[in-house]
Amino acid sequence: MKKLLILASMAILLLTGTPKAEANTTAEVPTPFTDISGHWAKKEIEQLYIGGALEPAEAYRPNDLVTRQELITMFIQAKHIQPIGDNSFSFADIPNDSWLVPYAETAYRLGLIHGQNRDGQVYFHPDDTISREELVSILIRARGESGAVNQFPWSTTVHTLAAYKDGNNVQQHYQRPMVYALQHGLVSAYEDGTLRPQQQMTRAEAATYASLHLLADRSDKQKLSDNGTPYSQVMTVKTTAYSYHQNEGLTYIEYPLHEGIVAVDPNVIPLGTHMYIEGYGYAVAADIGGAVKENHLDLFLSSLDQAKEHGIQQDVKVYILD
Repeated sequence: MKKLLILASMAILLLTGTPKAEANTTAEVPTPFTDISGHWAKKEIEQLYIGGALEPAEAYRPNDLVTRQELITMFIQAKHIQPIGDNSFSFADIPNDSWLVPYAETAYRLGLIHGQNRDGQVYFHPDDTISREELVSILIRARGESGAVNQFPWSTTVHTLAAYKDGNNVQQHYQRPMVYALQHGLVSAYEDGTLRPQQQMTRAEAATYASLHLLADRSDKQKLSDNGTPYSQVMTVKTTAYSYHQNEGLTYIEYPLHEGIVAVDPNVIPLGTHMYIEGYGYAVAADIGGAVKENHLDLFLSSLDQAKEHGIQQDVKVYILD
């Protein structure tokens, strides 16, 4: 039995990097899932359930491939963010009355997902499965570290990937996130020295990443009065607004422009930071501007008329979520 426990721990280490230390690793955690007994990810699945990141169900289906909608829901719940959907935006492939709407819109505004823009509409692809390289990229965005990835040297990226058997298989737009994750212990190579960037991820693997690298005790944090989402800091700022026709273009850290994108002074608010802005909603610090200095935020709005109407607003409360 001791040998089996050691092998299970090694499997988790190879999958996700160094596990966080835990105060109690022996206590049994009651969950409704009947299909995780003896599974290598049992502990991580239990931790997610106790942490409120998984809904009660008879089965967890740990070996099934995780879908985009399952992953996004898990990641948002692991961060204890209360999803908000006001139908001001909708994905072309999600019905307006779907349970997924608030999760998808919240993930979109926070930059966890970018969607696919086609013929003037944005698609979520909720039932698509997730490759390892895509999961790693979403994980980093969920941690609020996309700004740090944007500053990661390409020379280091190329050199690091060359050391792995299949490093050249990582698609270009996932290369810096993958190397950043490798160097910061969020992911590691498999036992045979491969990264397997296109391998499709299971629900057990997704749960392990979420448990080790997103789930945290936020019981001591203050919470938004609107919806109970925990935050770490509150600031008072000046806000202005900007827009482009048809939401064209990319931000400084290469996010597509849409509502939720905010330009900041990165010396005050690091790029990639998640926020809740009074009168605007969930947002991500994903852009900069020559006139955006100190406690000044420039909010992206869907039309020039909306941006003009916003004008300059003083004493706006901004809640830092990360």
